[in-house]
Amino acid sequence: MSGIILVVSLAVLFLIGVPVAFSMGLSSVLTMAVDTGVRWGTIVQQYINGISSFTVLAIPLFILAGKVMNVGGITDRLFGFARTLVGWLPGGLGHVNVVASVIFSGMSGSAVADVGGLGIIEIKAMDDAGFDHDTSCCITAASSCIGPIIPPSITMVVYAAVSGTSAGALFMAGIVPGLCMALLLMAMILGFAIFRKYPRDPFPSLPKIGRALVDGFFPLLAPVIILLGIYTGVFTPTESAAVVVAYSLFLGVAVYRALTLRQFWQLVKETVAESAHIGIILAAATLFGTVIVKTMIPQKLLTIVSASIHSKFVFLLVINVFLLIVGMFMESAAAITILTPIMMPMVMAFHINPVHFGIILTLNMVLGGLTPPFGIINLVCARVGRIPFGRLCKRMVPWFGCLLLSLLLVTFIPALSLWLPRAIGLIA
Repeated sequence: MSGIILVVSLAVLFLIGVPVAFSMGLSSVLTMAVDTGVRWGTIVQQYINGISSFTVLAIPLFILAGKVMNVGGITDRLFGFARTLVGWLPGGLGHVNVVASVIFSGMSGSAVADVGGLGIIEIKAMDDAGFDHDTSCCITAASSCIGPIIPPSITMVVYAAVSGTSAGALFMAGIVPGLCMALLLMAMILGFAIFRKYPRDPFPSLPKIGRALVDGFFPLLAPVIILLGIYTGVFTPTESAAVVVAYSLFLGVAVYRALTLRQFWQLVKETVAESAHIGIILAAATLFGTVIVKTMIPQKLLTIVSASIHSKFVFLLVINVFLLIVGMFMESAAAITILTPIMMPMVMAFHINPVHFGIILTLNMVLGGLTPPFGIINLVCARVGRIPFGRLCKRMVPWFGCLLLSLLLVTFIPALSLWLPRAIGLIA
């Protein structure tokens, strides 16, 4: 009975437009009032536990790092380096768009930071070079999806905090899938370029390559510092977020002299507001997870799934369809915090590695950002590119299909996610 009250009350609150954090909190309190064996003192305790995790500290730091890079002149230099590196390939700036996103993702951990920062530069450059505007926006939105997959990743930090999985293992597990996404997108851009005769840059001269390397040297060091620091144990994945902020500030203030104190203070205020939004969701989700356990919902679902699905292949297929639908309607942090406690018993029952599942979950949430009605990546890209949201969603269909292929590859070839963390001893 208590499980029904929890699910129904949560659904009703969602439907009438109550914010996610308050929906989870109110439905949990209502269920506790009916009696689940959870003491009322647990409410405050679980809310504090939800935001006091050391892992969660990385979230505001990565958000701030992305903002500092956008304002501090770092993204401009990354784009210039990527243009020199691959702009001469058929499809020119389309490939530059993807490579710039791969590099930027190694510092920001966010698709929205990518499309909101690099997107302005990328779309204008592609339009000026002769790409049609819709394609410029589509490639920008699609390439930004690499952001939460290649480390560091805010989405993975949220999953690590909720599931108890190693954030370091998740970070390393995302590298190969992220590169696979980039290669698939570049292959598709190559096909479009040949068919539509898209322009490309001339092969760069040696002096131009040298200038690009000099301009991009310091920004390119950031992902190297992060990965080496985590791998060698110099700092934890959470501490790496602080390193990124410090390094970005050093570049923006001391090296490029593009960031003022007033601008930085504004970025801090924006970061506090965005982090508070995620923090409230995490706090409410921790209480929600406790109530879920008491209502035995995961165990009941496991019994139903075990009776109807006997194949890991079928289970993974069903889970992907379910997560894609959820991603269409829910913000990723909220979806992960709600669903992870429910799904983990089923994941373990089918002997799926939690790190592998974390990558699958992250990919699904990212793809959800490209789909209506609430696709946040498309919304930001539509605003930056000044294109109607509905038109962008229609044009995104082939690019979404390309990313969907990468999801299927990662889902059914676990080695893509697990090989690297196993090779360096982060998982057994």
